Amino acid sequence: MVADAEPRVLKHQIVRKNLDALLDEMSPGDPFPSERDLAGKYDVARETLRQAIRELLVAGRIERRGRATVVAEPKVVLPLAIGSYTEAAREKGMTATRILVGWTLDAADDELATLLHIETGSPIVQLERVFTTDGVRVGLERTRIPGYRVPGLVDTFDHRASLYTELARRGIRFGRVIDSIETVLPDAREASLLAVDARTPMFLLNRVSYDADGVPIEQRRSLYRGDRMTFTAVMEA
Repeated sequence: MVADAEPRVLKHQIVRKNLDALLDEMSPGDPFPSERDLAGKYDVARETLRQAIRELLVAGRIERRGRATVVAEPKVVLPLAIGSYTEAAREKGMTATRILVGWTLDAADDELATLLHIETGSPIVQLERVFTTDGVRVGLERTRIPGYRVPGLVDTFDHRASLYTELARRGIRFGRVIDSIETVLPDAREASLLAVDARTPMFLLNRVSYDADGVPIEQRRSLYRGDRMTFTAVMEA
């Protein structure tokens, strides 16, 4: 069997190309034309137009603001690295901060105990925060650290600051991390915390960090908006 040299172009893809050209002439924050106006302009069915618009939303070219649709700001591009994404965003000239969701003092279950090389039932400190850039909620991060490593953290740590900087201040140095990344959809709670539609695609990053001696420091679960974030990685032979 031989694949077609020229794959068939679907109607909504043609509409998407036209809409991309239209967006190239617009600025972030500009109102995006209504479905009725666009359907009339390009002489296509509403459903065809909605498919193209859905792709633009996923690609982060437009965004919903209440009932309105506007041209989106460019995506936030950050490196996959050991360190604070808040500080990385600020280095790029963006305003970035964390919104506290909550602290939890818990006991490690079997799975977490295995990941962090501790006994089942050992004390765990969990910090959950929303990551924002330029006032937009772009990520939801949950960090779980063995309690013995961070005594007093709940009482002394400013949740708006870099946790990695605080760990370094306590003499905890990162040696390596193991990341796994996949695409998911948010559940109802996650969508609410990030103020997005439940159909918004997300990057799910699960990380276990280790110090220079190979002892686990943290287990982190990070959910980032696929329509607002792009991650880069540098690899050398």
